[in-house]
Amino acid sequence: MILLGYRLQLLPLLQCQAYLTNIEWQYAQTLTNKRALQFCNGRALIRQLLLRYHGISYNNIAIDLPTDKAPTLRVLSEPWQLSISHSAQAIAVAISQTNRLGLDIEQIKARNITEFITEYPALAGAKNLTEFYQHWTAAEAYSKYSGEPLLNLLQQSVKLTEPQYHLSLHGYMLCLTYQYADAKLEINEQKQAIN
Repeated sequence: MILLGYRLQLLPLLQCQAYLTNIEWQYAQTLTNKRALQFCNGRALIRQLLLRYHGISYNNIAIDLPTDKAPTLRVLSEPWQLSISHSAQAIAVAISQTNRLGLDIEQIKARNITEFITEYPALAGAKNLTEFYQHWTAAEAYSKYSGEPLLNLLQQSVKLTEPQYHLSLHGYMLCLTYQYADAKLEINEQKQAIN
């Protein structure tokens, strides 16, 4: 099963604090306000989903602090798959025990898509802003999934063969790339904290 959770409005830092370890909370205090909000909301959402769907308490969930690599997740000391994405006021996380994942969420903004399509063959075929963001989020999600640099993917006109799930949200586009086509997907929109 893949848990996909998102929130389109970040919670204030103090509402996230209960879901963070002391080390994570201390680390958040060293960040800019914007980055701290993204960091804390991502950690809180991961723990909320694991508690809600698997009954796993917070002290059994370990998430690495940020480095130049994607964070790793350990649940009950076992490695799990994790992908996190944020854009503007939105945060999205995907979690799976077995499915390799890549996730991207982007705020939809007016762009000169012709310029992007000309520069990046992977975006070819996008006829409007919605299609542009579908292509863009697919490339970013696949980059996280495969570990291949995003610019390399954008400069190719390859057809991605892994399963993808697009979700058009209020002013955002989300894309999830995952390993197994028969995976069950559980989607959860968070409008407020889960207690």
